[in-house]
Amino acid sequence: MIRTLFFLLLGMGALWSVPAHASGDYSCGPAWKLRYAAYSGCDDLAMLGPRNDSRTNLALLLADLPGAARLVAPAKPSVFLDIALLMPRSADGGSPYFSDGEGSRCRSNVAGTERFEAAIRANAKVPEPERAALIAARKGLAPDCTQGTAGSAALVAAVNGAKSEAGKAFAAYLDGAAAFYAGDYDGAAARFASLGNARDAWLRETGRYMLGRVAVNQAQVDYYDDYGSPKQGAKVAPTLVAEAENALRGYMKAYPQGEYFFSARGLLRRVYWLAQDRAKLEAEYAALIALPDAKRGIDAVSLAQEIDAKLLAGATADSLHDPILLAAFDLMHMRTGERGETCCDALSRAALDAQRAKFASKPALFAFLQATHAYHLGGQPQQALELLPDASHQANFSYLEFSRQMLRGMALEARADRNVRGFWIDLLSGAKAPRQRPVVELALALHDERHDGLARLFASDSPIRSQEIRDRLLMNVADAKLLRQQAQAVSASAHERDVALFTLLYKEATRGSHRDFVEDVRLVPASAPIEADYYFDFSGAKPLPTGLFVKGKKLGDYGCPALSETQRRLAAAPRNAKAMLCLGEFTRVNGFDGFLLDSQPARDELGGTPTRFAGVPYSRLDAYQAVMASAAASPDDKAYALFRAVNCYAPSASNACGGKGVEPAVRKGWFQRLKRDYPKSRWAQELRYYW
Repeated sequence: MIRTLFFLLLGMGALWSVPAHASGDYSCGPAWKLRYAAYSGCDDLAMLGPRNDSRTNLALLLADLPGAARLVAPAKPSVFLDIALLMPRSADGGSPYFSDGEGSRCRSNVAGTERFEAAIRANAKVPEPERAALIAARKGLAPDCTQGTAGSAALVAAVNGAKSEAGKAFAAYLDGAAAFYAGDYDGAAARFASLGNARDAWLRETGRYMLGRVAVNQAQVDYYDDYGSPKQGAKVAPTLVAEAENALRGYMKAYPQGEYFFSARGLLRRVYWLAQDRAKLEAEYAALIALPDAKRGIDAVSLAQEIDAKLLAGATADSLHDPILLAAFDLMHMRTGERGETCCDALSRAALDAQRAKFASKPALFAFLQATHAYHLGGQPQQALELLPDASHQANFSYLEFSRQMLRGMALEARADRNVRGFWIDLLSGAKAPRQRPVVELALALHDERHDGLARLFASDSPIRSQEIRDRLLMNVADAKLLRQQAQAVSASAHERDVALFTLLYKEATRGSHRDFVEDVRLVPASAPIEADYYFDFSGAKPLPTGLFVKGKKLGDYGCPALSETQRRLAAAPRNAKAMLCLGEFTRVNGFDGFLLDSQPARDELGGTPTRFAGVPYSRLDAYQAVMASAAASPDDKAYALFRAVNCYAPSASNACGGKGVEPAVRKGWFQRLKRDYPKSRWAQELRYYW
């Protein structure tokens, strides 16, 4: 059976193991509304807010800082922002984050092999035979965490075969790397320490760095369980923490411009996390935040991921002092449940106000937090307005500025301000940063849908460019006139014309507009596809199969003509029993029971107002009961209606045909009537059970 797909989100392709109260990663559908502070993990916006994943809020705040890189614009524009799609991956396919195991001996180090080869080739004092053997051995060196061994006979031969002084130094490094990968940290440390006086500069620096990496791995022995999570109650010995910190700081002091400086800094943060030294960890993150992107050694989105996983997960408002980190924490604690109830450890207004001194350097951010609390938790839109002066006429907006104005507009909507539409229009011109404009378009579309402005949204000069928004309105609330207009609009995209035509023909065919269907089906292009793969995909990845309304080959089991002929018969006689059954067959064999176009979003979401399309969603069960009761229906029509009505409940005993369900006693009566009144019919002979 063909199923329904309406995938208008950017995608939830990458999943992350992160603190449940901070960020979440599971498949779900976005909430197409702005007044929403519940957290789902799949409907983030490019405005700061409680609904967002905490990583998203951090990324937006970081994007506003001096020297920050712009957020990546999506390949396909979307109202919603999926933080997972912005996350980088390492060359070996694993996570590159220090928070997710950077520096572990269990991580294959492709870059390390390349650096070793480049360094040994650059050293002319290593004889070529030794160089070739050592390079081959390094390429064969990989961690084996299940066996606790690494290396091979080739490595032993290469190390023992190095006779030149330069070759022996590289062999010592290789021997240390093998010990490291095998989990022999004492042996690895001894070999790397021996490189402190090596003549080769790369060996001296790399040996010094590896001493820190060895110390980090030594500190976390037996710290993790088989699933990579810290064991319950696990602690790291303070002496091991101190050794790792000293080793890493020693490298960073000796090589402030070193090849591994950023990696060492990331490992140092890992040491603070292992030691649960939250003060040092926050200080390090605050120091990184103060740097331009290019000087951090970690991109902003990855930094947001790390902060979320390693700092915010166990933070308290009292333990945080940096305003950006505290703002991300506060927004998490302003979340509500689906019905508006406070969620988790809710932040009180008094507790928020007590943080004022920590935001002394960022008063606009603090005012935004106060306004957010007033709007989402306090139910006081007027107070939010007083905290957020109108600044909608800017040429550009930072993400904080944009968030302030978006929240102001939301408060204006809550107050039913007569000028709110003009406010949204003004805001559009400055919403130029990646992902901002679709959020304003959502606000404008929500407003116009609820104020008789649907036609305005599809006028030739409409500011609504987001295809997601336009599709949702066409599919859920547009009337036949608007659908017909957009199905032929030259200014509309081919995808939009597709959506409009498919929606128009489906609703005409199933909601009683049979005469209109006969006329409008002529709009179907001759080249239109007939079959969907498995889903009806309204996302635009493939054309919709509008051809099935003209020349669909799935006609069912009752000798039905093409759909167009069925529609002509219904246009002439709406109670024609055979035509009613054939419409049911079209619905059944094409998988249209419970179809997407027959349901409405929640009332407060985009597309949630009553549909303007005449008629009600089609129900096969209702049609079958009408045929059963029809004095004009033939015996075979009634037998087939009984057969299909009973099968509406097969095999789960749940109604799959729409309409109001009936009790088992009624289904039993249908079964018995079929067997009693039409015993010789094919349908009575085929049906053996009722459900």
